[in-house]
Amino acid sequence: MQPPTIAHYCQKCRAANPLGQEFCARCGTRLMIVVEPAAMRHDATEATTAHEEHLLERLSILENRLARMAEKLERGLTLLLRQSENTYATRALVKTLVDALAETGSINTGELERKWHERCEKEAADGSSVPDKTKSRDPST
Repeated sequence: MQPPTIAHYCQKCRAANPLGQEFCARCGTRLMIVVEPAAMRHDATEATTAHEEHLLERLSILENRLARMAEKLERGLTLLLRQSENTYATRALVKTLVDALAETGSINTGELERKWHERCEKEAADGSSVPDKTKSRDPST
């Protein structure tokens, strides 16, 4: 006599049970029959291939977009770092000029700082931190 082939396992104790048995031989739990999903029952190799190709195309597009975005971010960071270096150098130059003029007695640093703060506050209130080059400038200011 040939031993029954094992078709499924008990969901509770994982014991092997032959096909057709209603209860687990080891623990007595009613065995559940696991049915394969409908998608697995059909031979859909052609449809799956077309679907996979579509997904691969979408992934490629997304990867390209991500790569371009990373390049743009890198260029932006480079520009930002360059601007930061230029701003630091400009600040150092202005500070040196102010110190040199103050040493010669040409300017009063306290008065210069007060006027600078007033100018900054005025421009912040006007909402224009960068002067508009399209407006005509008054040479007296």
